Amino acid sequence: MKQNVRISVYRKRREDLVQFFKMERGLVACTDIDGLMQTLNINQNPLDWRLYIDSSQLSLKAVLFHNGNTLPSIPVGHSVHNES
Repeated sequence: MKQNVRISVYRKRREDLVQFFKMERGLVACTDIDGLMQTLNINQNPLDWRLYIDSSQLSLKAVLFHNGNTLPSIPVGHSVHNES
């Protein structure tokens, strides 16, 4: 291996975030947004965020968007193959 070659492994990068989510009947949802924000090193002020929900007959997505668009969006809910 050459000295200037760098290898990164990301297979376990989600492990520290899984604790903030719960899956029940096909719906994955964040159960501790404060803890998630702390782990992501984001100073949370609820007035700085808006909740976006996109749904159809088959899927649901919920995402927090930062009002100034200076911070990344945070997925907080997801489901596919919803039952009516």
